[in-house]
Amino acid sequence: MKIIYLHQYFTTPGMSGGTRSYEMARRMVDAGHEVHMVTARSDLDCASKDWEIETVSGIQVHWLPVPYDNAMSYFRRLLAFTAFARKAGDYAARLNGDVVFATSTPLTICIPGVKVSRKLGVPMVFEVRDLWPELPIAMGALNFPFGKAVAKKLERWAYKNSARVVGLSPGMCEGVERAGFPAEKTVCIPNSSDVELFSVPDSEGHAFRAKREWLGTNKLVIYAGTFGRINGVGALVDIAAEMKKLDSSVKFLAVGRGAEFDLVEEKAREKGVLGGNFFMEKAIPKSEIP
Repeated sequence: MKIIYLHQYFTTPGMSGGTRSYEMARRMVDAGHEVHMVTARSDLDCASKDWEIETVSGIQVHWLPVPYDNAMSYFRRLLAFTAFARKAGDYAARLNGDVVFATSTPLTICIPGVKVSRKLGVPMVFEVRDLWPELPIAMGALNFPFGKAVAKKLERWAYKNSARVVGLSPGMCEGVERAGFPAEKTVCIPNSSDVELFSVPDSEGHAFRAKREWLGTNKLVIYAGTFGRINGVGALVDIAAEMKKLDSSVKFLAVGRGAEFDLVEEKAREKGVLGGNFFMEKAIPKSEIP
């Protein structure tokens, strides 16, 4: 099959961020399918203004420059979502294909997904990574009545136009079913870990420790991911503060980027653990995480 895979925030192992779509797509390629990933290059300083194409692990990746960062205001992020949704539909439809696979977030990915599905007369599979708009409403990010109504309508419209819906957890699948989508057409495919990636030589671990004088041979607790409001990384600071009382030799390292990176750093400073048993580093490529 020729699969048109829509994911606004696709990342490769050479980039920081989750690689679920990369892992899924490369396995589709290994199974003999032709995969076209339609995505956005979110670099804030990206010089290009038009689509670029490259092949990554057999995946044909189509990049559209759309500046984005988790630290942006909700309004600016919404503009990035709609900008990609507006341009991706027309572009992806020209690729042709046998099936459309659209993965959120953001929920607006369903707009180009449905457009391509209808234009080509092929089914759309919609993957739910977070329950939108349930999640932003619960967090207060989407708190005005009109916005809530539009978002809920968009959610129902996405499900109505999907041949199948994939949820990443049983709870997400239950949320999809609560919205009225048939349980028999809902499939739970959770995230997983590729343990082979962690089969690295001991020498690399020793080199990692040698570059960090504070670490030595001490035990290490790592958080690697986004510092967004939903992630609650500040809780790790509280844990580090309690652990300091019990065993100060246990070290904590938080790695990533996001809107609350500086807030977490300030909290760690106020708690008296920053540079003691709690440390922070900027995001690194996924391939370096092991």
